[in-house]
Amino acid sequence: MIKKVALALTSLLFVGAANAYVVDTSGHTQGTSWDAPGSSLDNVLTAIEDQAGVDLTLTLIDQETWAGVGATNIILEELAGYRNNTTFGWYDASASSSYEQIFAGVDNKNSDAVAVDFGGMKDVGFYIDPNGQSGDRMYTQSGLNSHGDIQVAIFKVEELVDTYILGWEDLDLNGGIGGDRDYQDMIVRVQIVSVPEPGTLALLGLGLLGLVANRRMLKNS
Repeated sequence: MIKKVALALTSLLFVGAANAYVVDTSGHTQGTSWDAPGSSLDNVLTAIEDQAGVDLTLTLIDQETWAGVGATNIILEELAGYRNNTTFGWYDASASSSYEQIFAGVDNKNSDAVAVDFGGMKDVGFYIDPNGQSGDRMYTQSGLNSHGDIQVAIFKVEELVDTYILGWEDLDLNGGIGGDRDYQDMIVRVQIVSVPEPGTLALLGLGLLGLVANRRMLKNS
């Protein structure tokens, strides 16, 4: 089930001064954008964060799937000829035939955040359908892509818990010989909703019991 929730961008971020902001794209090969020449991925990301008035650090990672019970998603930017048609969604990594769309092609960077429920704890990945073509679907798991290419640059937001930025390349890299490698055709922020470890839940339960007992003692005193 998908539930759209109207969230201001600042509600997803720490509000603060627009200070120096670091985007680490070392080890990541980028090309020159055909849709927005001169707009490299790191420049685009820096501009987005500066506009939001926050100070965040992004670290490039090689994680391809996430464990959680849901996620909150928001489109940060789309700089692509396909932007009015490309869709974004999640899939069950243990059963990649199980998909759920989050954003339609008409959604854009001004759209509301969307909260999704995975239907229980799942190992999930994310996908795009470039130009709305499911036959050309691209995944966060590179092994599922038609030529095994990495079609998305994935960053961890260091200052936010379980929060990531996915920068997609919407043209098939075709074994490394295709696409413009700009990785900013669709940029999505994803915050995974996880659950506490069993031990944490037990400690939380004990803490609540202690609070109840303490309140009873105060009431009877």
